[in-house]
Amino acid sequence: MLTNKLYKYPIIILMLAVIGFACSDSSTNNNDPNNQEKATVTGKVDQSSTNKALPEGTVVTMATVTASGSIETLNNVESTTTDANGNYSLSFDANTAQNFVVVAGEEGNQTMGFISSNVDNNSSVDLKPINAESSVESAIFAKVVGNGDADAVLKSDIEAIISSDIDEEVKNNSSAISKLAVAIAASAEARADFFAEEVEGNGEEKLNSSIDILVDAQAKLESDLLAATSEAEEESAVDLFLETSATAFVNAGVSEQNASQAISLWGTLVVNNMESMSEEIENDVRSQTSIMTAIALNLAVQAEAEASSMSETTQDEIASAGVTLMTEIKAALGVKADVETAFEEFQASVEESMSNDSSVEGEFIVSLNASINSETGAKTIFDNAIIAAISADAALDIFTNFTTNLFADSDEVSTGQMSETNLEAVTTIILLLNLTS
Repeated sequence: MLTNKLYKYPIIILMLAVIGFACSDSSTNNNDPNNQEKATVTGKVDQSSTNKALPEGTVVTMATVTASGSIETLNNVESTTTDANGNYSLSFDANTAQNFVVVAGEEGNQTMGFISSNVDNNSSVDLKPINAESSVESAIFAKVVGNGDADAVLKSDIEAIISSDIDEEVKNNSSAISKLAVAIAASAEARADFFAEEVEGNGEEKLNSSIDILVDAQAKLESDLLAATSEAEEESAVDLFLETSATAFVNAGVSEQNASQAISLWGTLVVNNMESMSEEIENDVRSQTSIMTAIALNLAVQAEAEASSMSETTQDEIASAGVTLMTEIKAALGVKADVETAFEEFQASVEESMSNDSSVEGEFIVSLNASINSETGAKTIFDNAIIAAISADAALDIFTNFTTNLFADSDEVSTGQMSETNLEAVTTIILLLNLTS
């Protein structure tokens, strides 16, 4: 469960040391007397996603995001051109700048994609196809840099939020770009704080491991999208990326319960920061966050059920409910009412399955829900507070208080008819379900 705040790591310094996007290993060329090894970025200009088809010979050059958030072309990098299929390979000295952006096309008809703030010479980087979506992501990244948040935000953070469905809506909307940058930075800060304050058993090391997994997931996505030859392959690559990102914390050694709470916190902060955005943007962002939240929630609920003495039949029913949840979340397309309904139906299904299990006291579930949903109950307080939370500190405090209050209510309504193991598992499941419903 969430615990009281006891300490904080210097997370921003930590992330400075580990943040970056994957580059392949290669040995240094010690035979170069001028020590002029270069980094190479390989990619493709996706002509189908631009307003006008970019012909063979489209100029591709390197730019950088300055500290103020502007994107400026590097004069010391020799540009290249695309071949007939839009492919390019561009070499550059990675020591000359940070926060590199590859720019394709002439002024007025440019698309771009950003690489990383940490690229080494003598390495090769795959960049996913440059198109309208990658241009929006680059604009958001530039705003993140200008806001001073680049050390906390991973490229995968931006990737997980932005889809091709809103690139046209966002690309010339400076207000939307600014709000998305703030939302993504707030969620990244919440991740750092959560590991520092709530993850037991060396949260610093687990944060490092989680970041490594997220970096690798982004690198694989870039390579997979670059190699994709069909829309189905592109969708498969994105699905794998979201699943890997949603399970990164668990694979780094964080409990399924903590991982689900962390991703619920992340998704809540992103969506809360979408106030006054267009319905199309809000729905798309909610769709992206709810998919990852559902993956993590389903994994955590099943883990708690398996750790209890619930029957295999009950566990199978819970697993089946998780499959239905994922189907309904994807079908909801981020529409608020439909997403909420999907999570509420999942909660009802899981609680019904638990209530029908002989090792679980059904009346406990009824009593706990009644207690936490009363006028002064933990869930009522949580719902009223979380809707307005837009900062990492505020949201984390609300999550922490809800956990403390819910477990206190659990102790109050428990009749002692269940084993301690089942009481803990059922209470934790109800906690996790209520964070998303």
